[in-house]
Amino acid sequence: MKKITLVAIATSIHFSSLFAQLSTDLKHAEEDYKKAAYYSAVVNYEVYLGIRKTSIAFSPYSQKKVQPIKIDTSLTGIESVLTNSKLVTNKIAFELGECYRQQFHYLKAEKAYARVVAKGTDKQYPLARYWYAVCLRSNNKFQEANTQIDQFLSENAGDASLSALGAKEKATLAYIALQQKNPQQKLFSVNKLKGNIAQTEGAYAPYYYNDTLLFTSARIVDTINKYSKENSHVNHLFYNLIGKYDSIEGKATMIRFPQRLALNEGTPALTPNRSKLYFARSSSINGKTITAIYVSDRKNDSLYSEPTQLGESINKPGYNSMQPSITEDGAYLLFASDKDGGVGKFDIWAASLDASGNIGQPFNLKSINTSEDEQAPYYHVPTSTLVFSSKGYEGMGGFDFYRAAGSLNNLKTPTNLGFPVNSPKDEIYFYSASKDSLLTRAFISSDRASDCCLEMFALYQQKPPKKPNYKQSIKGDVLDCATSQPIVGATIKVDLGKKDIAFTSNSNGIFELADASKVKGFDVSKDGYTANSFLFAKAKNLTNDTLFVLSFCLDAIKVKTVEQVKDSVNTSEAPLVIYFDYDKSNIKGDAKVVLDKVVGLLKNYPTINVLLEVNGYTDSKGSAEYNLKLGKRRAEACKRYLIDQGVSESRLVLSSYGEQSPVAPNSTDNNQDNPEGRALNRRVEMKVKAKK
Repeated sequence: MKKITLVAIATSIHFSSLFAQLSTDLKHAEEDYKKAAYYSAVVNYEVYLGIRKTSIAFSPYSQKKVQPIKIDTSLTGIESVLTNSKLVTNKIAFELGECYRQQFHYLKAEKAYARVVAKGTDKQYPLARYWYAVCLRSNNKFQEANTQIDQFLSENAGDASLSALGAKEKATLAYIALQQKNPQQKLFSVNKLKGNIAQTEGAYAPYYYNDTLLFTSARIVDTINKYSKENSHVNHLFYNLIGKYDSIEGKATMIRFPQRLALNEGTPALTPNRSKLYFARSSSINGKTITAIYVSDRKNDSLYSEPTQLGESINKPGYNSMQPSITEDGAYLLFASDKDGGVGKFDIWAASLDASGNIGQPFNLKSINTSEDEQAPYYHVPTSTLVFSSKGYEGMGGFDFYRAAGSLNNLKTPTNLGFPVNSPKDEIYFYSASKDSLLTRAFISSDRASDCCLEMFALYQQKPPKKPNYKQSIKGDVLDCATSQPIVGATIKVDLGKKDIAFTSNSNGIFELADASKVKGFDVSKDGYTANSFLFAKAKNLTNDTLFVLSFCLDAIKVKTVEQVKDSVNTSEAPLVIYFDYDKSNIKGDAKVVLDKVVGLLKNYPTINVLLEVNGYTDSKGSAEYNLKLGKRRAEACKRYLIDQGVSESRLVLSSYGEQSPVAPNSTDNNQDNPEGRALNRRVEMKVKAKK
């Protein structure tokens, strides 16, 4: 009995101790979550749930060599605990999902959010279904993601902000579907770098020169010294030689500074002569992590001088500046910052840079920044193109690459680089190794092949195959429309857009054109025939050399006898009339149109005795004598115009009738002035007469 009691007491003490330990783990997890210390929160949550074993003296980003944390990396095991453990509440599942997602563990986050959604009690956590859909999309489960986002929109139809969030994700899924059908994707290849580069702990922000690749990695290294008992799991700068077929040669070498600090450092950028290295370094200031840009002088590939922080124009106190990039001509420093004066969260900024390293006043690239995050700028000088990552434009989800053409002071609207350059996950950090074009060869960072970390990929774009230049030629003839007989000596004027060329039909009415690739149409003419125009529609998608056989026909002009012409003229239309302003005799613009018709009529019958009567009239204002003179001046003005256009004076007969023969009343029935009638009387009438 005593033994049983001792066992019971021991068991009670064990469970009490275990419960106390679990409570402590949960408390620490919740505290870390509130502080956004997501990695630490994940560890404590997983220890609390039994997903991972506890360790002595856990500290985030730092591990004792003698007792590393043992992690159960089985996704199935995590899913089993989330599904079956009585310790898992909706609160724990949601917060664990948030922690996983913030660390880009989308597969694990998917399982955590699924636990909340499956219980059907996610009203307390309305975003659980939204983030579940985002994780499904990130894990390439697009149909399931669409189903979940549709349900999310249905559940939150009355909430404008949640509806807008869901609509944006719906648009992202639609954009992905469109991109995956884009035939241009066949021109791209995106392959993870090969060789001993150890990307499992993250490798990103590539910078390439002379077969050397600088990059950032979070791998564990002896940061303080090789005898240290504690390794720091932080970001540092490394370099590797890269050989053929994008294969890494040898082990990565860490870039060393005189002080070997356990601080996050990354995103390297060298000046064109590689004398100076710019990079970002994070440190804790008053309990807040701040990232700033530093510069160091290069001694050799692996050794640099003690870095100095750039001035406050770049690193404004209390704000983050990061991801420096130097343009290939050394003219500008580009970087991302959340400092005030921007458009959104993180914005792209630029500052001029001279050969001595003096930095001008930075300016915000407002034409491309949005209310969301824009990061990791890179400017390709040969093509005048800015490439950057953004969450603020239509894309495939997360950060996508965008390009904006133009100078940094005058950038055009950005466009998405599309699939497969982008993926449903995050693409951030771009570097082109091509001088002739932006995408012939480039290096990018993406987490598309990982559940957590950015990795480096080689990107290639093949040039589209040239379409065969098939020959297009024309053989045509010109025929009489009525008789179908060939017309010899017809002029065929060919419209080539910017210029014209002309051919003459031969004795068989035939003409030939060796190159028809730029032909838009034809103007065909011949004396004695009515000229005609013909459009030419080239065939599309030719598969061989093509001869276009064309046939044009012209209508013969019927020749009238002299007597027929005279009769036609004498029985022609009513007099041609032009009008004048009050007390004026100058020719107005609209009058010239009528006079030009008269010129054409007279020139059509140069050998026939055709006379033109030019009769001037006025309204009733002024004396009869004055109006006769005014009418004559108006007739003479018309005469001068006709003579200037080549009409013989001998064919013109002038008369003035002044205010006689009005065509409209100059006053109304009650003797009031009638301006409209007087305007019709201020005129010249022209009549064509043929003498028989």
